[in-house]
Amino acid sequence: MKNLYQYQHQHSIMKKTVAIFGMFISFCLSMQGQVKELNPISIIKMPTISKAEYNRLSILEDEGKLSEAEKKLMKECAIFDDLYSPSCSWYCGGDVLSVKDSSHLKATKKFNYNGKNAHNFNHESVWAEGAKGQGIGEYLEYEFSGGCPRITHVKILNGHVKDEKVWKDNSRVKKLKMYYMGKPYAILNLQDSRTEQDFEVGVLGPHNPEAPNWTLKFEIMEVYPGDKYTDTVISELWFDGIDVH
Repeated sequence: MKNLYQYQHQHSIMKKTVAIFGMFISFCLSMQGQVKELNPISIIKMPTISKAEYNRLSILEDEGKLSEAEKKLMKECAIFDDLYSPSCSWYCGGDVLSVKDSSHLKATKKFNYNGKNAHNFNHESVWAEGAKGQGIGEYLEYEFSGGCPRITHVKILNGHVKDEKVWKDNSRVKKLKMYYMGKPYAILNLQDSRTEQDFEVGVLGPHNPEAPNWTLKFEIMEVYPGDKYTDTVISELWFDGIDVH
């Protein structure tokens, strides 16, 4: 009886040990799959004027010929100042080697929708994913050199921000999963607003000329459905950072 008791006791201990070990492994795996969620640190409303009108007003501003009404319009153009007339920024030393998309809508006679449009500093052109449905799992991937200045901010114009109507007609991103050097890094929680949304993402990049090229990937996880189209759209996704002064 003693031997049987010892066997049952040892067997019970082994079962508990295996169960605890299994729970530990599951916990570790779940922790590896978890990434931080980030909300925008600043949100700037899109101006009502077009890029062409902004360029026209910029020329008049340089010549000191703006009317009071036009001066008021220009004060509302902080996003355009960032896109079209930037002061010294990450792009003084930083550069993106390539932008790739997982899919995009077929081009028309007037427009194309490939991923490069998300980084051409033109809010009126867009990347529109071309998969069936609303593009869950579709992505943009940016490539950088090893010596590129480090990135600390990701800025996004979410949806087709050219005007209010096309913005509402097309789907927008709700959650964007960010991969750093091929590994899940963060989830960007975007507001459903026709705005520039600025995310502080830590310090990214080796900043070493001898290091290999590296990537940031942005994958659509959830969307805000459009009133008319299922296509999910990003107008611009660009960066700010350090190591440029």
